[in-house]
Amino acid sequence: MRPALPEHGRPWAEIKDEMSGFSTNDVKWREGRHAFHVWYGGDDIFEVQRESYAMYMQENGGGAGKTFKSLKIMEDAVIDYAAGLLQGKTAVGHITSGGSESIFVALKAARDWARKHKPEITSPEVVIPFSGHPTFNRAAEYLGLTIVRVPVATDLRGDVPAMEAAITANTIALVGSAVCFPYGVVDPISDLSALAQRKNLWLHVDACIAGLQAPFARELGYEVPDFDFSLPGVSSISADMHKYGFGAKGSSLVLYANAELASFQPFNFYDWPLGQFSNPNVASTRPGGSIASSYAVMNYLGHDGYLALNKRLMNLRDEIMAGINAIPGLTINSTPHSLIISFGPSDQENVDGLAIYDEMAKRDWYLGRSYQPRGMMMGISLPHELSKAKLLADLAECTEQVIRTHQKSDPNAPLTY
Repeated sequence: MRPALPEHGRPWAEIKDEMSGFSTNDVKWREGRHAFHVWYGGDDIFEVQRESYAMYMQENGGGAGKTFKSLKIMEDAVIDYAAGLLQGKTAVGHITSGGSESIFVALKAARDWARKHKPEITSPEVVIPFSGHPTFNRAAEYLGLTIVRVPVATDLRGDVPAMEAAITANTIALVGSAVCFPYGVVDPISDLSALAQRKNLWLHVDACIAGLQAPFARELGYEVPDFDFSLPGVSSISADMHKYGFGAKGSSLVLYANAELASFQPFNFYDWPLGQFSNPNVASTRPGGSIASSYAVMNYLGHDGYLALNKRLMNLRDEIMAGINAIPGLTINSTPHSLIISFGPSDQENVDGLAIYDEMAKRDWYLGRSYQPRGMMMGISLPHELSKAKLLADLAECTEQVIRTHQKSDPNAPLTY
């Protein structure tokens, strides 16, 4: 039987204690036991997130610039900050609820752009590397698009010649990642930019993970291939504020190279009693708190703060990668351009990387499960400073056990990360 709404209210202190108990079996992310889902910048940033979000918790971002001019001021500033990081001199955009919404509305814009400029296409297709996020398929299902996935090259980056071969008369757009979630690498966006220009196609760059991180990594001297609006063929970019921008969940950004391209994002409707309804986002009601938090965190950290955080994180990434490579039988699968790393057995034919994942899970490590190649992935976060030594020690023991016993993973395990 379903529980009924309590007949009488209870004291908040009692409810708060109860709610705190609900998290007993959650991943211990503060102890660095996680691979993703939480992107933590420190207790001070957490307080900025929380207080700024609460300040505008009841304000509705759907009325930004109308009822709530304050939210419009902050949203415009955040877009300006991000456009500067991504070399978008004429870029415009919006804050969204997360990377999925950013991808949804960018594909909607690409579709409507093609309806205007390529009206002969009635069955639009989008070409994307195999490593691209599943949200592109999810969005395509809503938008009446077909996603054409192309196998990646041997370096696990998008295979541009293969993507070009996949282009048909129905193709309206290309997608590249910076970085892709499975492998942490930047696709050859420069080559995709040239291809998009040559074929007159929309190019979306999914920079949800590294869009607000990679510019600082590059400034620190790390190799990061070009992926932003400095490339003339890039039409739109998605970049998550609530990942390495360290904003509160859920906040992401979608940016367009110019206002003309951005004009294809909004939904417009006129035939109802209140006249024109225009909305650039999927949701009509948007939490003002996520806009306020994005503004507050970006101003709290500033350029120097982001650079210092990224120095810590990139150093931590390098230390964990070195530790993984030092474990007999393990290897890093790619040369990462950001803070996502993919790793697994160096002998993929004889050692089951998913069996190592299973053993790590028994020790309460929440890593990402990878099927191609079989192994694991993780996104580096500050709590991993606390767990690094234990992570590497357990990983070494689990790897040795799987190699020694020829252990295999459960063939009936769900195909999910």
